Amino acid sequence: MSFTWIPYYKEFAQRLTQFQKDRKRLLNLIYDNRDELLAKYLHDQGGEGDLLEDIDPFTVFGLFNRGIKHENRINSAKLFKNILDIKVDIPKDFEGIPVLNNQKSHFFGFRSHRGKNDIQNLWNLFIKVVNDENFEEEYNTVIKQFIIKVNITMGLFWIRPEKFLAFDRTNRQYLKEQYGIKLPNKAPEYSEYMKILDSINKKMASGEIKENTFYELSANANNLGYDNSDYDSYLEWGSFYTELWKKRKNVILQGAPGTGKTYRIPELVVRLCEPEFDANNATRKELMSVYDRLKEEKRVMFTTFHQSMDYEDWLEGLRPVLENDQVTYKIEPGIFKRLCTEAERPLSAKKDVNISDEAIVWKVSLSGTGDNPVRRDCMKNGYIRIGWDGYGENITEETDWSIHNGEGKTILNAFINTMKVGDIVMSCYSSRTIDAIGIVTGEYEWHDNFEHYKRVRRVKWLVKDINEDIVKLNDDKTMTLGTVYRLNAITLDKVKSLLDKYEASKTLIDNNKPYVIVIDEFNRGNVSKIFGELITLLEPDKRKGMRNAESVLLPYSKKEFYIPSNVFLVATMNTADRSLDTIDYAIRRRFAFITVKPQEIDDDNFNSELFREVSSLFISNYDEYAESGFDDTIKLLPAETLSEEYRPEDVWIGHSYFIMDGEYALQDRLLFEIIPLLEEYIRDGVLTSEAQQTIDKLYLTATEQ
Repeated sequence: MSFTWIPYYKEFAQRLTQFQKDRKRLLNLIYDNRDELLAKYLHDQGGEGDLLEDIDPFTVFGLFNRGIKHENRINSAKLFKNILDIKVDIPKDFEGIPVLNNQKSHFFGFRSHRGKNDIQNLWNLFIKVVNDENFEEEYNTVIKQFIIKVNITMGLFWIRPEKFLAFDRTNRQYLKEQYGIKLPNKAPEYSEYMKILDSINKKMASGEIKENTFYELSANANNLGYDNSDYDSYLEWGSFYTELWKKRKNVILQGAPGTGKTYRIPELVVRLCEPEFDANNATRKELMSVYDRLKEEKRVMFTTFHQSMDYEDWLEGLRPVLENDQVTYKIEPGIFKRLCTEAERPLSAKKDVNISDEAIVWKVSLSGTGDNPVRRDCMKNGYIRIGWDGYGENITEETDWSIHNGEGKTILNAFINTMKVGDIVMSCYSSRTIDAIGIVTGEYEWHDNFEHYKRVRRVKWLVKDINEDIVKLNDDKTMTLGTVYRLNAITLDKVKSLLDKYEASKTLIDNNKPYVIVIDEFNRGNVSKIFGELITLLEPDKRKGMRNAESVLLPYSKKEFYIPSNVFLVATMNTADRSLDTIDYAIRRRFAFITVKPQEIDDDNFNSELFREVSSLFISNYDEYAESGFDDTIKLLPAETLSEEYRPEDVWIGHSYFIMDGEYALQDRLLFEIIPLLEEYIRDGVLTSEAQQTIDKLYLTATEQ
């Protein structure tokens, strides 16, 4: 770790001191480069056009110490180097630097919550620290100001990383788990802060803490996978709830329409399934590319609940099949059972053993049953051989099937066309037993040098010379006379159990990769009817392999069914939907509910003024909520126009309604989406009749476009 950022940050702090009494010039420099600095968020409570009239140095630092991409931070550093004539090189890294929440990247509140001297107090503290003077009084004043929390310790770390440690969540979690040191989650009084820093310094000097400096400690905290952001940030939203999901297995994102519940799911899924992927810095396109790949790999399956969906669609049912003009019924797995089957598939442990992710298990007879020369040749030389030689090497539409009295057509199609490299073959020794298990490694071949049984497939034998009765594994069925056919009842996890028995366990390993079922509109289905007796199996400790594992006997196949421990459920639920009462307590107890609230978003097409106007129909403390960075822990206070029987977060129209892209986007959104929904809210008693006045104003806005 080179910490190339430290010289730059120290000189940047020194250069900012010149603006203590000329903040207008500093603001002009920032607003003149607003787009390059990605500083559209830097405004007062009136929205993007309500420019700040004053600014503090810590907030200026925050311009390139937010949850933005590395290259954007570098670009901002380059710009400031030119603007402020900074002599040292721009940073090549940002190792260990805690960053601000993108929606709370300032150290003071909007004017309605900003004290007269709040910004000046921040300058006073900053100047004292940069000049290495005693700053106890200034510090104790600042920590009492609105919105400060632990952010001021982050600011101190930025300007003097050798002297101060940030108490952001990253460092709190690291010190607690690595060294048993518990830091406060808000900025303590000066004396307590200095006492904690002194104690950590002494532990570093004695070797009790392995790091030698605060910035090394902070970097190690981040490098061990802890989050490079404070608890309240958007980045933390994803990582925090992913960790919750890992523990609970089943989560529901609930909220009003338009809050982005479905939009957030791909990020959660990718964070869970691909932890090495840098979701914090990925574009939406990159994120969706990974999400789509996971769906292609059958690690993620998507469904939408609806009133006609039932247990047979979800787990297992009978489906009519037309065969030879006769209607028969076939047992067909539902979407959840298919996902569980995929999740139980073992994985290849060796690079030279390429078992397909979708491997089929085949029964192969080698010149009949019992010991014979063909079997011995196959075991010795690594292949399987079958006959029907009279049909010739190539099977085509012109093949004369009468040569063998019409027999072998289905078998040869399976051997030549359906069987794939990576499939599993079991060598049939008798109607009940097998003597070998192998992996198909080659395509179909014709060996004319053999006297008979000239059709060949290369095989890597995993175990040989065994005598294993597989009737129980094959659903109590013996093997029939067919030379080659699929053993539908024998899955890869059953193959693994056999390989484990014969000490070939390193061939296949348990599949611990996460598999996800995504359920949209969870509460639109009859949930109890869909899940049936699986409700109990959803609990983490009832999963397969867990201490209290439970199973059910499936009604049609009569097979025992477990939910694998690597299967995760995530669903969305519209809390404004009147079918909400279908979610009973038994279901609720087995899911973690995550409320997704409306918030302003950093998007050029987002109409923040319209969002604020509509939001006033639902909450009365919008400014407080906005200044907190849309902190989930802020209690939303209902507006007078909201019926007292509703909570704001359950019905407040979400931010996605206010993304306006196109010439007539505002008009279309208002006339065809926002206004009709608000009017329906009045009819349903969600909003009082007093809300009509605001709706009428919105209608005038739309028709004037």
